This record gives sequence, structure tokens and C-alpha cells, in this order.
Amino acid sequence: MNLTRIIRTTGFRLAALYAALFGLSAVILFSAIYWITSDALRQQLAASVKREVAALKEEQRIGGTPRLTLAIERRIASRPNPTTYYLLVDPEGRTVAGNLPDVSPREGWQGIPLPQTHGGGVADPNEHHLVALGIALEDRSILLVGEDAFQIVEVQEAIVRAFGWALGVTALLAATGGIVLSIGFLRRIDAINRTSRAIVEGNLSDRIQTRGTGDELDRLAINLNEMLDRVQSLMDSLRQVSSDIAHDLRTPLSHLRQRLETARSKALKIEDYESAVEQSIAAVDSILLTFAALLRIAQIEAGTRKAAFSAVDLSDIFRSIAETYGAVAEDRGQSVAAAIDPGIRILGDRELLTQMLANLVENAIRHTPIGARIDILLNDRHPGPIGTVADDGAGIPADMREKVFRRFFRLEQSRSTPGSGLGLSLVAAVADIHGIAVTLLDNEPGLRVVLDFTNTSLGSAAATARHDRR
Repeated sequence: MNLTRIIRTTGFRLAALYAALFGLSAVILFSAIYWITSDALRQQLAASVKREVAALKEEQRIGGTPRLTLAIERRIASRPNPTTYYLLVDPEGRTVAGNLPDVSPREGWQGIPLPQTHGGGVADPNEHHLVALGIALEDRSILLVGEDAFQIVEVQEAIVRAFGWALGVTALLAATGGIVLSIGFLRRIDAINRTSRAIVEGNLSDRIQTRGTGDELDRLAINLNEMLDRVQSLMDSLRQVSSDIAHDLRTPLSHLRQRLETARSKALKIEDYESAVEQSIAAVDSILLTFAALLRIAQIEAGTRKAAFSAVDLSDIFRSIAETYGAVAEDRGQSVAAAIDPGIRILGDRELLTQMLANLVENAIRHTPIGARIDILLNDRHPGPIGTVADDGAGIPADMREKVFRRFFRLEQSRSTPGSGLGLSLVAAVADIHGIAVTLLDNEPGLRVVLDFTNTSLGSAAATARHDRR
């Protein structure tokens, strides 16, 4: 895989950013450790020098200069590779005892370059120097005691080495992790790109594979797959509509042309022409109504009206439909019975919901015989209301219940009745945009259409009270 492409990925850049932030944090941390440790060691070294000076001063107090001189010589002799150095000079500046030549001692703290280290080798003045303390004794001689600060330098160098290794390992791990993450990221992106390219080339059935990890790329893949499912569904629907229009509108258009041809060739009187024109206008109106229904379904499926959803009194819609179509049913010798719980509210479009329910009731009235009964029910349940439109007519065979929602689909027994076969297609479109589950059941006899409004329910005072009591 191209290294330049890997470096340009977001995953590698994030890894590099985190490595830089970690490196900066490490620099601050190690700087603090370096300073605190060095300061603590300097304090320990100074305390050791002070203790040695105090001990020698006590020797001088007890036995005078001879005892002090002897104590210094013993200390020097007992340490073949010394880290502590001494110098005692008399008031005239002459050396009395010690192992620090060519030094002009003075009172107070001072730093002294160390000319030689253990074994007589030449010392590096940047690494070996003395932290020394000089004091004036009672006889005005000066005692100087110093300790080699090389141990501080060693610790500082150890801290720097540890920091260097840690920073190097961090950079290596960050680079390795960034490359590994980038390769995995690129593979998944390439899979998305391959699927997208296949879809662009016309293979709408391809889908992006998910890993089940639930990460952002999995969520992106799931959303893209849902979008592709929707696009494929719309394309299939478009192909179905085109095919259905070609088949179902061919007959009325052929009849219209035949009627006009007959009028042109055989009509002998004005009345014949007027009759042919009236029949043609009626046929054209029927075709226009069909196209209007198709356009309305397309607008609903596009989801443009979903943004205008608001709280709707569903009980009022059911009551209005029951009252309106009750009179229509009576004119046909049928009856409408309604049982509607009050105060049920959902989120939706009132006009579309009214159209959906009206289509269901019209279907029930149109496809049931004289004397049939149509039930319109709305029950306030938990978790959501349930609506029902039921009749005791011929019903729909179980193997045909899914097909009746297709555009222009009509059962054989329905072809003798007026209609375009788009009523239930509009019902399905309205239900889909609202998230309403539509189920067709056997009413024994007849058809029972069940509408589950759970996904759109805003609840009601009665339902809430019943649920609380449970």
C-alpha cells in the first residue's frame, strides 16, 4: 500500500498528533523529574559536606590543629579513590593538610574544578567538579571540604537517556500504530469506494460489509446501506410504475382513440359527435385522476411533507370519516358502526391521515355487497393506539394481501368496479411516511385492516392514567 497515501490518512495524522501531544507531555514530565531529582541530589550533597565540616570542626575543638590534621590524613588514607576532598591552610595561606593542591580557599560555598579523578586520570571538568564549603577556624586557619558532584551528573545523564529511549519508543509506536490504523482505515474506505463504484455502474444490489464493531465506520456503512436500500426501493418502484402505466393506461387510451376514430368515420349527426366528445372527456378525466394519484403518491414517498408534521387529533379524524361515510354507506344499503376512544393524539399530517383512512373506508364500501357492515374502530392502548377498518365482505385471499399495495394492482373481482388500483398504494405511502404499521387480516368473513400508530403516538390522558395504574 502506498506510504504517501497512508501518511495522508486521518488515522495517521491523529496518531501523529497524539504522539506529539504525548511527547510534549513527556518533555514536561521529564523536565520536572530532571529538575526535582537534581535539586534533591544537590541538597543531599550539601548536607553531606556540612556534616563532614561539622565533624572536622569538632575534632579541631577537641584536640586543636594537630588532631584536625590527623583526622584529615586518616580520611584521605582510608579512601584510595576519594569522592570527598579536604584542604586545611594556616592563617598565612600555607597548606597544612589535604588533597586539594593549587586552590585558594575561602569561606562559604564554592565550585572547584577537579583536576584528577580516581586512578590519576585527567578529569572532565564538565562532569567532575567539587561542591565545597569553606569555614574559618578559631586560629584563623581555613578548612575546606568538598565532594565530587559526579553522582549528580550520572543521575542527570541517566534521566536524559531514559527520556531519549522513551521518546524514541513513543515515536516508533506512534508511527507503527498510525500505519496499522491507517491501513485498516484505508481498507474499509476502499471497500466503501468499491461498493459505491459498483453501484454507480448499475449494480444496486451491492452493500457495504460491516464488522459489527459499532464504530463510526460501521455506523456510516449501516446508514449508507439503508440509503441504498431506499434508493433501490425507489428505483424498483419507478420501474414498476413505468411498467404498470404502460400496461394499465394502454387500454383506456386505446379505447379513447377507437372511440374518436369511430366518431370520425361513422358519426352522422351532431348528437353522435357530442356523445363521442363527452365519453372522451370522461375517459381523459379518468386518466388525469390516475396521474394525479400517482403524483400524490410520489410526493408522499419523497417525504417532503414530513417536516411539517404536528400534533393531530386522531380521534377527531376517525369521527369525521365515520360520520361522512356513514351517509354514503346508507345510500348503498350498507351500515357503518364506529367505536372511537377520545383524546388520542399523534404526530403527523392531518390531510394525509384523513386521505389514508378515507381510502380504506371507500375500499370497504366499494367492495362489499348491499347489507354489509363496516366497522371503524380506534382503541387507546399502551404503547400506542390501534385503528381498525373491518368489513364482512368477500375479503382478500392471504396470498394476495401483500400485492394489493402495489400500484395498479386489482383483484379479479374488483376489475368490474370503478377505480385505478392506486387507493391502497396511497395508504401504504402515507403509512410509511408516518411509521404506521398496516396489517391485513381475515375478519371471518371479510377483511380487517389494522393500523398500529405506536411510532407516531403522543399519548392521551386516559392512556397515561391507565399505564400509571398498572
